[in-house]
Formats: sequence, structure tokens, C-alpha cells
Amino acid sequence: MKIAIIAPSPVPFTIGGAEKLWWGLTQHINQLTPHQAELIKLPSPEADFWSLMRSYLAFSRLDLKHFDLVISTKYPAWMVDHPNHCCYLQHKLRGLYDTYPAHLPKTLAHPALKGLLALLSGPPGDRERLEPLFSELFELETRDDLPAELFAFPGPLARTLVHYLDAIALAPSAIRRYAAISRTVAKRPDYFPSGVPVEVIYHPSDLPRFENRGYDYIFTASRLDGAKRLDLIIRAFRGLRTEIELRIAGEGPDEGRLRELAAGDPRICFLGRITDEELIRQYAGALFVPFVPYQEDYGLVTIEAMLSHKAVLTTHDAGGVAEWVEPGVTGLIVAPEPTALTQAMEALVADRAATIAMGEAGFEKARALSWRSTVEALLAPAPSKAPLRSPRRPRLTVALDYPVHPAVSGGRKRVYHFYKALARRADVTLLTLGAPDEPRCRLTLAPGLNEWRIPRSHRHLALERQFEARLGASVGDIVTLLYYRESPELLPALRQAAEESDLVIVSHCYLYPAVREVYTGPLWYDAHNVEWDMKCAVLGDHPEAAEYLDRVKETEAACCRDSLVVLACSEDNRDRLIELYEVEPGKIRLAPNGVDPHALPFVPFAERRALRERLGLDGRLPVLFMGSWHQPNIEAGVGLLALARACPELDFFVLGSVCYHALWEGRPENVHLFGVVEEEVKNVLLGIAHAGLNPVVSGSGTNLKTVEYAAAGVPVLTTPFGNRGLGLVDGEEIWEAPLESFAEALQRLSRATDEAELIRRTTRAAERTRRAFDWQTIADRIPLP
Repeated sequence: MKIAIIAPSPVPFTIGGAEKLWWGLTQHINQLTPHQAELIKLPSPEADFWSLMRSYLAFSRLDLKHFDLVISTKYPAWMVDHPNHCCYLQHKLRGLYDTYPAHLPKTLAHPALKGLLALLSGPPGDRERLEPLFSELFELETRDDLPAELFAFPGPLARTLVHYLDAIALAPSAIRRYAAISRTVAKRPDYFPSGVPVEVIYHPSDLPRFENRGYDYIFTASRLDGAKRLDLIIRAFRGLRTEIELRIAGEGPDEGRLRELAAGDPRICFLGRITDEELIRQYAGALFVPFVPYQEDYGLVTIEAMLSHKAVLTTHDAGGVAEWVEPGVTGLIVAPEPTALTQAMEALVADRAATIAMGEAGFEKARALSWRSTVEALLAPAPSKAPLRSPRRPRLTVALDYPVHPAVSGGRKRVYHFYKALARRADVTLLTLGAPDEPRCRLTLAPGLNEWRIPRSHRHLALERQFEARLGASVGDIVTLLYYRESPELLPALRQAAEESDLVIVSHCYLYPAVREVYTGPLWYDAHNVEWDMKCAVLGDHPEAAEYLDRVKETEAACCRDSLVVLACSEDNRDRLIELYEVEPGKIRLAPNGVDPHALPFVPFAERRALRERLGLDGRLPVLFMGSWHQPNIEAGVGLLALARACPELDFFVLGSVCYHALWEGRPENVHLFGVVEEEVKNVLLGIAHAGLNPVVSGSGTNLKTVEYAAAGVPVLTTPFGNRGLGLVDGEEIWEAPLESFAEALQRLSRATDEAELIRRTTRAAERTRRAFDWQTIADRIPLP
């Protein structure tokens, strides 16, 4: 075959991923196949409305019928009319599609546009309308009585015309085969006609070879414009406390602004435009490659970095880049914010062995790409398979026996934040049990995250109260395990939610029998704790406890055995589940308690002191304890009262539903109960606290309060048990003491005069916590089905 690869030549001319694809296709079709290919390009300025329209007109009139096959990848080249036309789509004019400014209208009316708009109202895909359409359009250019804003670019007329012209060019009657360079492109709205089959064909880089010579600096290569977000990389890098160098290759309109942003940091080096040989060399010596464009179509930098054995750091919204980066395996994916990127850079620099291992894994993943496979896939007979739809997000139902909104306790916070983070990749429904008089309702908690709340029956609630009175402890979850049928709305709701889901997750184990009564599909277990250990601690030696503890153990064992994946809060919990129930280690995933760094501001020591002064706290130091009405927190509350009596010079602030327990009756005057408060109030109290206390000595899982104290910059004083599963370092990041010497440790901390030491420990604890316990990072490590 004689093959024409038809493409626009940008004015002014630049080289980017599109040019590399065209060159690679042309070269390798000629080298690897019996076919002959030629690259045909027309100058295509698009600086203004009229230049763009002339480019569309020029391609629509191009006669390439002396070729057997035409391949186009980009606007406006696909306007060419050919009986055997393959569209291998890179992207449309994004400023008039997926990045069209939200503040601009999408339609407009003006008397002078009446004839043009009448033509545009005809059926899409009718090529016979092109000549009258262009004739009517360019007649408007000759008129000097029309307002310039009619022809704004971008603007509503430009958008309407381009959408209409693209619909003609890409109509099923005009295109024999549709393909896309990535799934990101394949699933964008309005990119392909409805219902057509679209193949995703990834392509390699056009660089002739790749090398790996060392791990000496950080390197990235991009066109220096806003969409590539080099400013985000620079801001993040400037927060990195290391001597490692950041090298940036490329040129573009943003260069001046980026150089100004980097001014004063000698570690940042702009290389300008470099040759392919130099590009290979720079990749070869890098430790890792940050690449954080906004909704990139594909991102050859990703492939080139991986083929150079380098880990890639990117963001959740980087588009096609994230199709190649597997978090913790071939690189890291974080929020598109400087702080998150700084923390990720710190992790990659600090653990070079892990970073190098990710680079090797990336190489193994990317090495399968070749020009031969790309060309063969593109030139193979068009498949008859069903059209590629946007990959449907997994649908998850999470069953748990308490409401989640508002997320004011440790358990609720864990469910809300973990599944909110997971909802970036899945549609999640939390099916929960609420109060008897609360109406059945559906709540939208976050994008992709909904809570479907089913009321308990009054009979169910009465049983809870009877059991709690008899056993002397909060055992509503055990009552649900035994008597879930007493709430008649639960099973029908579970059945409906399960039928609409790809996966059901049992959060705690108490609804496991109810789930299995209506659902036989794949199951996961989100083990917040080791429930049998928790209930043993809560019920202790109560003479009636044994039969209920046996039932909890039996249920937890069955849930672990039946689940494809078990989520554990800590390594200790993981090991305990393996010990108790012989769980296969390979199916346990760690999902520790975390923090939302965007909702929990870090307050430095000096600001903390100044805030206390502004609030008029009379020189007394406040110390903070947070906890829900949960037996380990109730026990810790008893210890806290003893602390308050031993330290009358301190004010003890207590937050959470533990405040509503009777243990506080007759409390000392320096104990102040706030109860359940709004996040804003909690953040203020975290911002003034001189210490965050965690005097717990029982329980399971990990303590969210310890993580939140640390992330907010509060000096943490905890028992060794309160630090279980977290690994914060005593003497370096926190203060740790056994309960029997807690009062002495608190007095030493409250009287500490070494301010530099306070700052050093709290800063280290915050950095470690935000790096290791960000909810999004935790959720991104969990592979979904």
C-alpha cells in the first residue's frame, strides 16, 4: 500500500509528542513493512479564529486519492476526504472541547450569523455542506461592521464551528477505522462518534535507544507551557531539603516565568532545548523523573523515563501518564499540590533502593512497547469487536452497622476518608444502619461516595439497650450480628445494593452473615481491628461474655476465610489475623489509619504560642485528648483524670463522644469537656494545644488521634501501646512513656525550655505522618478489581 500520514505543521514550528509519533510511524512503516509511507504536512496556524478556519478549509480540499490509505491523528488534518481513512486520534483542539473555559458561553446569536447558524443546524456529518458553510463564513470576514468578539478564540462561534467540522471529518461514513493513543483519549466526551469501535494502541518513543548510567539528580523534559505544570514541580522541589539537583529540559512560552520562580535556588538548572543524544544522557543519569501535566493525552516522557530505568512521579489528574504509573510499583501518584509532591520527592530521594526498584519495574512494563507492534496493530484489518467504552468504574458497596456522616469519631473518620480516597477510582456506596426514627436516606458525601442509611427498628434498639445494661459495655455491633433481621429494611437494601455492585466490602465483621444471606459474589473484609481481641478487652471476665465472644470469633474467622482481600490497619493486626485464623498472608493488604493533609493545617510552634495569647489563655498550657465513646478511650479517660489531678497547672481539653460518659462526673476543675465539635473547632484546639495525649493501653488497630496530633504539629505524648502500628520514633518525633510514668513525662514536656527540640520533633513527626499516612496515598496502594 501507498500510505499518507497527514498532519498539521504548527505555526510557529515546535516539536512535541505529535511530531515524534508522525516521524516514528513514517520511518517504521517504511522499514518494517512492505508498504510505503509519506508524511504530508500543511502549515496550520491557530493563533486566531480566521487562521484556524483557513487550516480546516485547506485540509478539507486536499486530494490524496493517489494513496491507498490515509492516517490522520490530529485536527484539522482529519478534514481530508479519502475512501480508506484511519483516524489514530491524539487529541482534538482541547481548548474548544474538554478544557473550554467554563465562564464562556457555548452558544450565541447575532443577526449577521443567521445564515451560518442555519447551515450549522443541519444534520452532522454531511460533507456536502462544507463548501456553502465556508463560503458563508468567509463572507463574514469581509465585513467591518461586526463586533470582534463574535470571532473570539476561544469563543462560542469557534467552538460550534470546530465541533461541527470535526463531526463531518470523523463521521462513521468518513472513517474506516478509529484508534486512540491512550484510554484517556478514548474515553473523553465528544471525541468519537457514539457507538463506534475504538482501539487503544500505545506507541513507543522515537528515541533510538535508552541507557541507565546512574541516579545522581532529578530530571524532567517538557515543553515549557502552562499545561505541563513545571511550576508545580519547581514549587515542590524548592521545599525539598537536599542538595540533589533538578534539571529541566525544554523551551516554550512559560520559560521566563519558570526561571523567575526558580530564581535563588542554585539546585535548579534549565537545560533549554537539547538534542536527542543529550536527552538520552540526561534520562540515563536521573534518580527519578517528575512529570505532572494536566490531563495529558499520553505523555512520552513517561515511556522514555521507564525505558531509562527511572521511576516516575506524577499526579492523579495527569491523564494518560497515570495509565503507566502504578503507585509504589513503577512510581508514585499524588495529589496535584506542591506539598504532596514535596513529600513524594522526599520519599523517593530518601529511599533510593525503593526508587531504583520502581525504575526497574517501569522498564519491564515499558519494554513491551515497540514500533513493530504499533505499526502492525494500526495496519491490521479493522476488528469487529464491540466499541471500546470508557472503562466503567468499579461499583463497590461497603456494609457497616453504624452511620458515617458526620465523620466525628475514629471509626467514622476512617470509613469516610479511606473510601472518599478510593472513590477517585470507584463508585462507592456505604450502606449503613442509622437510628430508628431517622428516615431512610441517601447522602452524597463526596464525588463518587454516597451513604445509603437504613434505620434500625425500635426492637433492634431495645435489644441493644438490654445487652448493654446486662453486659456493662457498648455491644451494639454484637446485637446487630445476632439480630440483624430485627431491622426488616436491612436485607432488602443490602440485596439491592449488592446486585448493583461489582464487589461488597464488609467493614468490621458484624454484617457478614447478613451480606452472605443476600449476596454470593466477591467479598472483601475491611478489618478496622482484630474484633475478637477488641471484644475480649471490652467484655473482660463478664460471666455471660463467653458465648458472645465465641460468636464474634467464629464470624470474624468466616469473614477472613471467605474474603478475597482483607484490609488490615497495621502489621500487628495482620500478624494477629494470620495467627488466629490462618489467613493467607498474600491476601492481606495494609490500609492504616491516615490523615487528610488538606483538611488538617500544620501549626508551627511560634504560631501555636501566639494563638494561645490571642485567645487569652492566661499563660496556662492546654493539653488535648480526643476520643470516641469506645472502651479503650473510656479506660484512657480514667487515666486522664489521674493525670489532671497530678498536673493541676495544666488545662486538659477533651474532645469527642467520650465526653458523654459518666466517668467525668466529679472531674477536677482543669478538665474541660468539649464533646463532639465541628472540624473548624477541632482544628483551633489542635492549633493551640501544647501536647496531644494518647494514654491508651488497650484496643486493636491503630489510633487515629496520634496521627492527627502529629500531622497538625502538636507534640505527641503517647504510651507505647498508643504508637502501635505507626512507628513514630520516640526521642526523634514523639514523646513516649508507659502509663505509670505518664504524669512525670507530661510535666517534663510542659516545662521544656528547649524550643528547638520541640520544633525538631514536631516537624519530623508531621513530615513523616503526612508522607506515610495521607489517606489518598493509602487508598492508591489498594488495587481494585
